Amino acid sequence: MTRSLTATELVNTTTEELSTYLRSGTLNTHALSHSLDYEGLDIDDWDRIKRIHFCLASTVHDFVTSLPDRVRRIKTEHQREDIHTQGEVRGSINWSATLRTRSETGYADRSRYVCNTPYTEYDIPENRVLKRLLWEIHRTVTNDLEAVEYDWRREYWTDDQLARFDRLYNQNVHLNRISDGQTISVSMQDMTTARRSRLELYTDAYDLYDTYQRLEADTFDPDVTDLLAETLIVPSATPTLFELFCCFRIIRILNRHTPGFALQPIDGQSDALAHLESDNQRIEIHHDSTGNLSFHEPLDTTDRPTHPQFARYADALTDYSTTLETLTGDTNDPVLYSGRPDIIIEIYDTTSDDQLVSVLLGEVKYSNATQTLKQGLEELLTYRRFATQDDEYLIDNSDVTISTLLLTNGVTSSGTSDTVTHLNGSDLLTSSRQYQRYPEWLPELSDNISECWPRK
Repeated sequence: MTRSLTATELVNTTTEELSTYLRSGTLNTHALSHSLDYEGLDIDDWDRIKRIHFCLASTVHDFVTSLPDRVRRIKTEHQREDIHTQGEVRGSINWSATLRTRSETGYADRSRYVCNTPYTEYDIPENRVLKRLLWEIHRTVTNDLEAVEYDWRREYWTDDQLARFDRLYNQNVHLNRISDGQTISVSMQDMTTARRSRLELYTDAYDLYDTYQRLEADTFDPDVTDLLAETLIVPSATPTLFELFCCFRIIRILNRHTPGFALQPIDGQSDALAHLESDNQRIEIHHDSTGNLSFHEPLDTTDRPTHPQFARYADALTDYSTTLETLTGDTNDPVLYSGRPDIIIEIYDTTSDDQLVSVLLGEVKYSNATQTLKQGLEELLTYRRFATQDDEYLIDNSDVTISTLLLTNGVTSSGTSDTVTHLNGSDLLTSSRQYQRYPEWLPELSDNISECWPRK
């Protein structure tokens, strides 16, 4: 009986892999932001995603919850300043300054005073750190989370908690006397003062804002990646996590078992999730992206098919396009086929003008149902037929090897296929240790790699 991965295994393994790749700097965070599926949010901005993760962390939640009591004992400094008055005395009179002021008018107005007046200063280093931190939290929960009407958001921030925090931030008399958080630029000296404070309010604010700054700078220390891992599961759909799990495990297999290849950082121009390079080849791993391929087949409306069933289907697509525009005004060119595999691995020969030499198309189904396997199999084999590069079908290109991989979560398949390899997620948990040869389901590598690690 094939074993299914439990939700706990999936979460633990995925977050462990995510932490590893983020710390190594080899994961394309721009591509990752497209993969993190937040129900109710349409966000593919990595910086915003990090802020959301930060605001979902338990440490931030606990800090905000305890804030109403703590802010009553906010620290201030008592200062004195010289102010000019007319006919009244505020504080002690600075006589030397008063006489200088009166002398400017020839001592004609003896009701003018310069008074050394006491005042309470709120804009001190500790409070600047606190207010900037609260501004970062407030703008995120207000702009990104408040309008989300899904259970996962309420598990972190209830409607009542959001309302209380908004009132506190905007109406608290002590916080309002500190400069606007958006205008505050926190200095290293401000951070040092907050860190050394005797009040827990400020040492906690320092800890959180320090974590926030490192998160924003993509400094993925263990505590920062732990924060990301802590908040990953609930806002992300489980099927998407399963897809990421499969991607990460395949990357691990490639990284550990391809001699001469190494994971490389990716610049912002690539949409690959990760890539490995050797002296003569580059491997690109894409998730939720067509990569450098196309899976789109427009309907040729210039020549009606001669086969009666094909002609009828083409007429139906044309009718849909025409009727849609009539009813809604939306234009839609008739499309014979359009799709996108869950995983694409492309291998390029970098010594020959980046020529594509091998491709893996992968379809991932988070299910143990045989019917779902059948659906994934149909999708996968259709991708294989329609995959193109530069308007050429890969299946017709003898210079490109195509592999296909179907991944499920506990489906038992009794036979084997020369065209499609079927694996379960549990196979990937141990595959990095069990493979002693280059896995036959991965796409072809160069001859020198194949010689040192032949296929099964």
